[in-house]
Amino acid sequence: MTPFERADDGVLAAEFTPLESGIITDLAVQIAELLGELGADAAHPDDVFASIGIGGTDRLHRDPAIARLLPDAYGEDADASGDFRRMTEQSLATRKVGNARTVVDSLARGDGQVELIDEEAHAWMKCLSDIRLTLATRLGIEEDGDTGATDSDVALAMHDLYDWLAYVTETLIDALES
Repeated sequence: MTPFERADDGVLAAEFTPLESGIITDLAVQIAELLGELGADAAHPDDVFASIGIGGTDRLHRDPAIARLLPDAYGEDADASGDFRRMTEQSLATRKVGNARTVVDSLARGDGQVELIDEEAHAWMKCLSDIRLTLATRLGIEEDGDTGATDSDVALAMHDLYDWLAYVTETLIDALES
């Protein structure tokens, strides 16, 4: 990967190998599919509410990765968290799926060359964060300093991917701030 840099015209540009591009695309698609599965579970029974993105379940999702991507708003108050989730879960999941689509679309445009306007760069940062949160959950990383699972080649590869995505995010943040 060639790190993100801001060009004279303000566009943020980076270059990914076909393998790197494929990995990020695949992971973004997985996030979109994971959150897209909320579908009927997250729908509000009132069509008017559903049409403006209001809807959701009243409890934390049973999949720990989805629960981490769509956490309780009020950790100690299950009723307030349920009320908040019923009103916001669908729109939050929809925004996260949209961010993932932005990543996929921008990678598909340039055969490894990625050029982003600031709005797309923000979608990239959010999607990369969602991917890393999902990987962290699958590895058992709960907070800074945790090592998570390291007992298999798959876990070690996921750690490498987790770290590499942190690097991609860091170069994007540096380019945005320049």
